[in-house]
Amino acid sequence: MHVKARVYLAEDEPLAREALVRMFEEAPGWELLGAAPNGRAALEACTAIPPDVLVTDIRMPMLDGLELAAAVRASSPRTQVVFVTAHDEHAVAAFRLAAVDYLLKPVTDAAFRACLARLHENLAATRAVAHLEEAGLSVDALVRARRTSHRHLVVRSLGRVDIVPLADVVALRAAGNYVEVLAKDRTYMHRETLKSLAERLDPARFVQVHRSTMVALAHVRAMKREPHGAQVIMDGGATFAVGSRFVRALEGALGV
Repeated sequence: MHVKARVYLAEDEPLAREALVRMFEEAPGWELLGAAPNGRAALEACTAIPPDVLVTDIRMPMLDGLELAAAVRASSPRTQVVFVTAHDEHAVAAFRLAAVDYLLKPVTDAAFRACLARLHENLAATRAVAHLEEAGLSVDALVRARRTSHRHLVVRSLGRVDIVPLADVVALRAAGNYVEVLAKDRTYMHRETLKSLAERLDPARFVQVHRSTMVALAHVRAMKREPHGAQVIMDGGATFAVGSRFVRALEGALGV
């Protein structure tokens, strides 16, 4: 990045805080604004100078990381959040706050590098949206730009919430007021209509092939035309019927 991204750290454990400070100081393209030992001090600093990224532990005195992240995002919606903690039971709550990443202690160099890559990608998308807003472009344009930054699908079913990477989603099928989410490893039932979900997905990644089916273009292996219609063949051999009015759009998305 040509412009350094500004990061603020909130971590009550001195050794962990020092380790994170060192990691960001050694990472090119980052400006460390400060590091606080508690949530209240971090909130005061982030309110004075909103960072591009807030990296925070979850269990902290005075104000915990989840409360801190929510407060910072309320005043600075473009601030990206990364949680660093020794406890993994807060993962769902973290992703509900649109966390970019959730790192477990001790943070390895590999995990830190992967986190930076995700942050760079998200910050680029956020700056693109800011540019559109400053240019006064339409709400539709802003929505399309926002769609490209989504990386996870929060799947809500009865008594359970799962965080599913969009990269693992192969297809989506309507099932009344639910959507059947077919992922690489399992199938989820998500409490939402396909129409509503489709409005939040990036059309460059997911395309509708039938009134009740969407597929992930990254997992399409072939499109097969037949006398009475067409089929799309996915990774693993799954096939879905392609409605006649969706054939041309699918061909265009596949470049065939």
